[in-house]
Amino acid sequence: MNMHLYTPPRVDMTEMVRRDTGLAALIGAIPGHNFGYAPPSSMAPRSYGMPMARPRVGFGDEYGFGSPQYGFGFSPFDPAMNVGFGAPPMAPHPAAHPHARPHPHHPHPHHAPAHHPSHPAHPHFNSSTEGRTLLLDPNRNSTVKVERYSFSFSPVAAMVLTVASNQGTYTQQPSASIKGQRVVMNAPQENFVFVQSLQIANVNVIVGGQEDANTYSGRSQGVMLDLPRLDPQNRATASSNYTGSLPPGFTANVSYIFVVTLQGPSTLAGGYGQ
Repeated sequence: MNMHLYTPPRVDMTEMVRRDTGLAALIGAIPGHNFGYAPPSSMAPRSYGMPMARPRVGFGDEYGFGSPQYGFGFSPFDPAMNVGFGAPPMAPHPAAHPHARPHPHHPHPHHAPAHHPSHPAHPHFNSSTEGRTLLLDPNRNSTVKVERYSFSFSPVAAMVLTVASNQGTYTQQPSASIKGQRVVMNAPQENFVFVQSLQIANVNVIVGGQEDANTYSGRSQGVMLDLPRLDPQNRATASSNYTGSLPPGFTANVSYIFVVTLQGPSTLAGGYGQ
């Protein structure tokens, strides 16, 4: 009697990938990491292996100023967030494996390229070059040329230390459009100067009572505002008074120039335009 041993069919890599694309993606057999992804009904369908978009933060970034991507009060230009100029663009991610199980909402998966060249035409090389170039010219791909500038103004007359005085109202207009996101005042201590108003283009950004100028000292931590844009045809106006206090290390009866500084994104040339 002839006895035949059962020989199971050979299972190659393609068949194994087809059986469990999630495990295949996990161990790196196919590109992608969002296996098992189910897009919300409000999103367009997407195939397996397509990564979630990762935010890119840089000067001239597509998220722009005051983007809802970052929530209220956060700015991609916040120096406390250690954000640099021109983050390198994301390299295109390979598409799903041609034999991967199709997504129910996307029955025709894209085919991955058969070969990944290692010469400079590779997307990773192009992305690196683009990122390094943006360090020197962050506005290269933007019609609106923006950098981070500083705009300052002071009372007409300098105060005299230990002599209390009302500095009155003082004003200045910028030579370029600027959207202040940080306010700095050179008050060396508390109870030195009190600010009654700070108007940006006729909008008083101090919505409560007077403020101690030391709140905006250069040594303050985490103090950041989101001020209205100030154009050359408009003015920044402030009013304040000096209490007459003498900070340690200062000399009485000498002149002291009080300075209000606004820092933030600004156009390279005068005016705002596209």
